[in-house]
Amino acid sequence: MPKIKIDGFQLFCMMIIFMFGSNLLLDIGKGAKQDVWIVNLLSTLFGCSLYFVYISLYKKYPDLPMTGYIRKIWGKYFGGLFSFCYIIYFVYLASRVLRDFEELLISSTYRRTSIITLGICMVLVLIYGAHLGVEAFARVTCICFAILIAGLLILNIMFVLGGYTKLENLQPVLGNGWGKVWKELIPTGITVPFGELITFTMILPYLNKKSSAVKVGLLAIIIGGVSLTLNSIILLSVLGPDAVLRSNFPALTAVSYINIADFIERLDSFILVLMIILGFIKISIFFFCAIIGAADLFQMKPSPVFIYLVGGVIFVSSLMIAPSYQAHIDEGLTVVPYLLHLPLLIGVPILLLITSYIKQKIKPTVS
Repeated sequence: MPKIKIDGFQLFCMMIIFMFGSNLLLDIGKGAKQDVWIVNLLSTLFGCSLYFVYISLYKKYPDLPMTGYIRKIWGKYFGGLFSFCYIIYFVYLASRVLRDFEELLISSTYRRTSIITLGICMVLVLIYGAHLGVEAFARVTCICFAILIAGLLILNIMFVLGGYTKLENLQPVLGNGWGKVWKELIPTGITVPFGELITFTMILPYLNKKSSAVKVGLLAIIIGGVSLTLNSIILLSVLGPDAVLRSNFPALTAVSYINIADFIERLDSFILVLMIILGFIKISIFFFCAIIGAADLFQMKPSPVFIYLVGGVIFVSSLMIAPSYQAHIDEGLTVVPYLLHLPLLIGVPILLLITSYIKQKIKPTVS
């Protein structure tokens, strides 16, 4: 691995912002209505379990990204094929998140601006970040983390002090039974965002203290899961379950309610800045993982031309991924979780771990 190192706090900030990502924007699991917070809590528990699978593989191959140890476990050709699939998968996820934030900007502030123009501007910033490297990006993430936590804390205080929260919107708890909760939990809730943490199997080899990977990762998942749960509770108590379900961007809708003494109002731009920071960090992590994976698989040093090429593919894919935003959302909730998320985020890592244990048991016998 290159001599690039990040510390535990930088990894923690990256993981927290990554989990927030488009989840704060879209409020994943809102189909469960007033029980969405239960979906988030259960997803957190599953996320901790799944992280142990990822970290077990990392402990066996601490100096290799996922694309590297797949080939170690499953062989050069079969493993290489799956490594290539993960590179394409990271590019695909980056393009999906980019489309989310392109649509957010168009629907909120830049109604007369072309989606192509917005996409080009965002991708150019992403390419610049990729040029600076993982270390510089990790330092910027810490600054963004402080801004986000302060901003979200201020907004939540305004919701409470302004009297916009109505806890009766959370009732009845499990009024529709467990059916809708399980429907939202499987497969979307168990894969987004905690299953997506598989991307950090590409970044963990850069960690300066290998032993801190377990503690930092679990702490980030627990804090991130609790924060997403509280966010769901705030949105439900402000908007109500039906309004949350109808809204494409519940967080943006909720912020538009704030009006304190006719002085503090129209905070849409404020929440928009926070959301763009979240989007930039999450897309960048997918971008870095695709570049790291390609460099490892093809044994090459990432050149500026290659970085521009990957950025261009992400941009074009974000436009072609669906004819409309509603089609994009439907695909992300009904097709992608079954065809991509479950096999690549859960199935393959578990099979890799089982195969590595079998090979470990067989080798001493053969010797």
